[in-house]
Amino acid sequence: MRYLLHDFGQFHTTHHIGPHTWTHFDLLWIYSGKVTIQLGRDSAVELSGGDGVLIFPGTPLQGKALTRTAFASAQHFDLGTAKNLPAALRKWRSRRNGCRVYRGFGHSPVTHDIERAIQLASEPSSAAPRELRELNLAMILWQLESGSPSVDGRPVGRQSLAAWRREFRRAPLVKATVAELALRVGLPPEQLRVLLAKHDLTPRRFLLEIRLEHARHLLIGSGLPIKAIAREAGYGDVVAFHRAFAGFFSETPASYREQHRRPFTG
Repeated sequence: MRYLLHDFGQFHTTHHIGPHTWTHFDLLWIYSGKVTIQLGRDSAVELSGGDGVLIFPGTPLQGKALTRTAFASAQHFDLGTAKNLPAALRKWRSRRNGCRVYRGFGHSPVTHDIERAIQLASEPSSAAPRELRELNLAMILWQLESGSPSVDGRPVGRQSLAAWRREFRRAPLVKATVAELALRVGLPPEQLRVLLAKHDLTPRRFLLEIRLEHARHLLIGSGLPIKAIAREAGYGDVVAFHRAFAGFFSETPASYREQHRRPFTG
């Protein structure tokens, strides 16, 4: 197996997807926003946050964003001829010219595993990281194929926190206040405070994490100026945003963007 590319970034309404016909597999995952993609001769499919598509080699594809912004990641890989691949990968080896669409996984742990793949992609190219990437990809595909997306969007305990973080990435908070946070998760403020305290968090701390994580993704995946990103994250004062971001990530927004941003090819 060969990983050819792992990319993360932003589609927008003037950024067309394709046309491409890859000679390899492409797992395209949507974190937020909505896109439409034409795959071969089939009808176009619309994908929203928590949806993805595994595109088989030889499949013509083209599309565009339907919302102002749509954050996505793409994993390009070739399964080759090795016999020691995990079973979840071997089953796809001979597939050509087609796709599998996966919907409703916004609250599923699979999203975390897809994000882990982004981290693994930056590891040095050696045997151990390559094996980890194979196993991680096999786990991703196994979860998607098992057809177990979240049904009610109400996981409990620590899973609630992960699900809320993913939800706020798809639909960011508008006012960025604790009151809005409580309203969005459907809990009275006092009950929210008790739940977060079990995980050594306060509502304000959790809100800070959500706001700065949203800002981090905008810095990596969009061309917005930092002042606009500060507003998107709920900061009216760009100085306050700089101070909060640097305190949380130990580097300024500008240096973080310079270190981590790459052009998104899809």
